[in-house]
Amino acid sequence: MDSEYLKSTVGPAMTSAMASLVVEQPNDAVEYLGTYLLSYVKAKELEASKLEAEKKMAQLLKEQAEAQAIEDEKARESAAYKAVKDKEESDLSDALAESTDIASLYGKVVALVQSRTNATGVYLGRKETTDAGVSQIQYLSSTQDVMNGKILKGVPEGEEEGAEGVTWPIFVSSEVEETVVDPETGEESTVTKTVFPEDVTVANIVRDPAVKCFGLPKLGSYVAVPVRYNSCLHENGIEDAPPPPEPVAAEDVDPDAPPAEPEVVEAPPKFSPVNVVSEFIIGFDSVGQGREFNEEEKAFAKTWASKLAEASAAAELKLWNAEIITLETMAGGEADAAAALATAKETSVAGIAEKMGALGEEANEDEKAYKEVSFKAAAALEVVTGLKDAVLAIGGLSVPPKGETIKTLTAVCMLAGVEKAAYTDMLTNKVSWGLLKAQLTEGLLEKMAVDPAGVTADAAEAIKGVIEGLDEASIPFNHILATSSCVGALLSWCNATLADVEAYAAWQVKVEEAKAAALEAAGGEGGE
Repeated sequence: MDSEYLKSTVGPAMTSAMASLVVEQPNDAVEYLGTYLLSYVKAKELEASKLEAEKKMAQLLKEQAEAQAIEDEKARESAAYKAVKDKEESDLSDALAESTDIASLYGKVVALVQSRTNATGVYLGRKETTDAGVSQIQYLSSTQDVMNGKILKGVPEGEEEGAEGVTWPIFVSSEVEETVVDPETGEESTVTKTVFPEDVTVANIVRDPAVKCFGLPKLGSYVAVPVRYNSCLHENGIEDAPPPPEPVAAEDVDPDAPPAEPEVVEAPPKFSPVNVVSEFIIGFDSVGQGREFNEEEKAFAKTWASKLAEASAAAELKLWNAEIITLETMAGGEADAAAALATAKETSVAGIAEKMGALGEEANEDEKAYKEVSFKAAAALEVVTGLKDAVLAIGGLSVPPKGETIKTLTAVCMLAGVEKAAYTDMLTNKVSWGLLKAQLTEGLLEKMAVDPAGVTADAAEAIKGVIEGLDEASIPFNHILATSSCVGALLSWCNATLADVEAYAAWQVKVEEAKAAALEAAGGEGGE
């Protein structure tokens, strides 16, 4: 075994050394062999060291390649994720820019803000005023069901204390002075600007007793950012456009200037939008996460609050511009519509007279009196039914009409038996034009065939209170269409139907009295 070991370890070295000895023929063979073997060992060690270094280098290059592959994969995944996020944001931006139904996109906006801020919940609220004059924030869309339909109660106008929650300061403006420099003269001047808070932030909601929690309070922060824009879709949203600028006088034209090319001048607009400020908030919290939002997350929310505000204003203006054309068309046809209505009323009067004549002599005066009122109500409904297209056209308008018209349409819904919640914002207890106009359908015309026996005296009094003081001939509609003969016909139907309800109740009393008298008479005759 020892010989084998020596052969495997020393053998190659001795073989190489003896071969070199034979070739070189040194004087001192022993010294030569010793020197050679030392050199041999060093050479082998160097060779082994080189191989080890090459192996290490190869391993290092392999590890670097693997690490780079992982980084490249992460970069590809990150780029793909970013592309998905960018497309999501781009698609939503495009949808906001193109849509005229911004409310249908509220859910996507709050979901996007939640995704990018890692918030526990995100919710969109609208500042409104109740019929009692109390401000409130209505939550219209939320990533959490617990917030949908909730409100933050404010205070009546003029009061400052007692509002729920910490969000209200976002609606309070302040005056700040700002120095401006005239670009031509370089002179400085001071101007006063109205500014609003950029956000409301609560670092830890658990430590702030003013915070209104709609769930179990947990560690986390709260931020609200404003969504504020100019709204033109309201009952006073139309006015006459200002006159166009005066043309340049001939003496103001430079005689040496080259002749100007003829300019195609469009007809100036007849009407201009009247804006009021509409205020919303986007609120988001980290409840349960125990952290504050960083500036980047806040900035993202503010960016999309601005996008939502811009899109809302632009969408309303699109609807407003389209509506002007519709209203001018309606106004242009109003004279013919009024003439047609007058003809229809004349026909109905003749029809009532014919029906009264057909009652015959067997009908007593009380029955005739009731039937005449009933025929008038039926005739009024027939007139309205003939105006179906006009009723549907009013239901297609985005700019709310004047309050008197809204009262008339509200009374129609009440008398036709439409549930209050179908046309009323139940959070403010005010009639909502968006809900009310949705009721102006063929289905409403069918419901207007009212059975007078089904309308209680209390309901009739409530309806009378809504339309009290309104004149069928002069109900204001809006700035373009001063009055609508269709709305006048609807009010006429309300009055005629209410009269029918009252006359029916009185007639029923007389019928019952007549029955009682007949029974009494029959009893008296039997006693004789």
